[in-house]
Amino acid sequence: MNSTLKLMVIRNMKRYLPLLLITLFSMVLLLIRVKITQSAYYMFLIWNLFLAALPLLTSIVLQSSKRISGHTYLFYTLLVTWLLLLPNAPYLVTDLVHFRRESSVPFWLDLLILGSFSISGFLFGLASMKNVYNVLLNRWTRTMANIFMITVCLLSGMGIYIGRVMRYNSWDILTRPITLLKDIFITMTSSDTYPAALGITLGFGLLQFLLFDLYTTSEK
Repeated sequence: MNSTLKLMVIRNMKRYLPLLLITLFSMVLLLIRVKITQSAYYMFLIWNLFLAALPLLTSIVLQSSKRISGHTYLFYTLLVTWLLLLPNAPYLVTDLVHFRRESSVPFWLDLLILGSFSISGFLFGLASMKNVYNVLLNRWTRTMANIFMITVCLLSGMGIYIGRVMRYNSWDILTRPITLLKDIFITMTSSDTYPAALGITLGFGLLQFLLFDLYTTSEK
């Protein structure tokens, strides 16, 4: 590992230490539950949290690589990749639907596990949005960057609906693009499904933008 890469890793470790600690806290709680119940019921949260971390990792590369920032094609390819991955971060909030009361484990422990994973996921997303926003401010006007972030939040809200209700994954845009787009069109035009689709898109989208605004404002 060369000195530049090593310096970048150390700097990012320090910067994201609180996020790493809350992630570790979530993992420890989950392992305690596994020990108590001998059940792997919530182990899927680890995979979902890994997916939630991918937007942040992508944004760090986008922000740190001079080669990418100086190459228009690579820059926008990575930006679109980040956009496709972003809904995985707030998606963890919807894992609250898996909460169930069990006599073998205190209900507050399950709520704490689901809550900590949800918060971790949201924070991964907000941190990645902050990185991308800073990159865009160096390339675009502030107005264009703000409009882009609002649009991103609404698309992320739609992504949550597509993932939770329609049961698609981020990579389905590459493996099943026609089927995915067809189902989205049907969902958004059907009187049976569009109210929920619109509600989740706007609700989660606006929540994400308000939290992003709070997150960026608190760092000024």
